[in-house]
Amino acid sequence: MAVVGATAAPAGAAVPTKKPKPVVKVSAGDLTVYKVGDNQQALPDDVRDQVMATLTGYLDAATVKPLQTGTADPAALASALAPAVTARLTGPDRTVLLDEGLPKSVSKIVVDAAPVKLTGLADSDGKVVVVTANLDSTTTTKTAKGKVSIKRAGDLVLTPADGTWKISGYTLTVDRLGRGLGVTTPTATAPVTPGATTAPAATPGTVAK
Repeated sequence: MAVVGATAAPAGAAVPTKKPKPVVKVSAGDLTVYKVGDNQQALPDDVRDQVMATLTGYLDAATVKPLQTGTADPAALASALAPAVTARLTGPDRTVLLDEGLPKSVSKIVVDAAPVKLTGLADSDGKVVVVTANLDSTTTTKTAKGKVSIKRAGDLVLTPADGTWKISGYTLTVDRLGRGLGVTTPTATAPVTPGATTAPAATPGTVAK
C-alpha cells in the first residue's frame, strides 16, 4: 500500500483554483437525405459524425471561448467555418455568430442543445453534397453581475471542404439574457453557399437585458 504525503501551503499563500471545465452537449436528432427524384437514403455515419464534430467545434469556439476570454478562438473557427462565412465575421454578422464582448464567466459554462435535425441532399450518384443542421442551443453561465443565458436557433448549412465539413451558410437568431449585457439588434445575412441551390437570408438577432 502506497502512502502519499501532502505538504501544506504556507499560511497566507494563495491556493490556486481550478477553473470549471465547460460542457458542450450536442447530439444528432432526425436524419434525412434526399436524392435526385426525392428518393430517401440513410445519412452516412461518417458524414453525420463530421457534421456534429464541426457543430461542436463551432459552439466551443464561438460561445465558450468568448465567455472565458472575451474573444473567440480564430483557429477553431477556421476549422469550422468556410471562407465565405469567415469573411462575414468582419461585418455586422459577427455579433450574431459569436458571443464576444460579454462579461466573462465566473462559473461553469454549459452549452445544451436539442437533438440536431440533419437533412442532407445527395447527387445522382448518392453522394451527400449539402447538409442542413437545425440548431437550437442554450448556453448558461454566471458572470460577476449574475446569470447569463444565450439562445441561438436556426439553420446552419454545411458543405464538404478539404476532407471535412464546414459551415458555409446560416439562418440564425440569437437572444442574450442577463444583467450588464447591453442592448443591440444585429442583423445577419447568409452568404452564398457553394454547392447549394439557395442561401437564405438570416433573420435579425436580438440582445436583451
